[in-house]
Amino acid sequence: MIVAAGAVFFVWYCNCVIFDCKKYCYDNINNVPATETALLPGAAKITPNGVTNLYFAGRIEAATKLFYAGKIKHILISGDNSTKDYDEPSDMKNALLEQGVPENAMTLDYAGFRTLDSVVRAKNVFGKEKFLIITQSGHAERAVYIAKKHGIEATAFYAAEPKQLKWLIARNRKREKFARIAAWLDVNILHRKPKFEK
Repeated sequence: MIVAAGAVFFVWYCNCVIFDCKKYCYDNINNVPATETALLPGAAKITPNGVTNLYFAGRIEAATKLFYAGKIKHILISGDNSTKDYDEPSDMKNALLEQGVPENAMTLDYAGFRTLDSVVRAKNVFGKEKFLIITQSGHAERAVYIAKKHGIEATAFYAAEPKQLKWLIARNRKREKFARIAAWLDVNILHRKPKFEK
């Protein structure tokens, strides 16, 4: 009974600590402070079912709007390119090029295998100590939390979620609860580092 209560408390604590980073996140583009660099975490362009990933589309839309609003000048795209046939950064770059974002306004990080890798490499490999993270809510708070714990001055902008797919949002929010536990352990207990630090 005590162990179960302790586990419940731990889950609650991790989620509350990371949720507190919501105060560094924005959902209104007019309120976003101008920042030189944005970090755009990778997402698959196509789902396993063969349809467009709306989380990918939401991040591309948000990054495009922020760029044209003058809120960001450069976009560090960090994603998974662990196999020849799977290349999140290039897919996101090509999508942004289609929206008119110039190529010289983008830098690609092919070793952003997980959120921690993307955030920490932005600082340790690309020298970015201040940036705006563009991703969906939930993930945004976790990314900001990881950044803050690594001495990065980070804020976030919420990309659109696929509101028409309520079941998908519910599933991802459930997963996010456990991802927050892992993130808390990574930075406070395990002191995990990116897979590649150079």
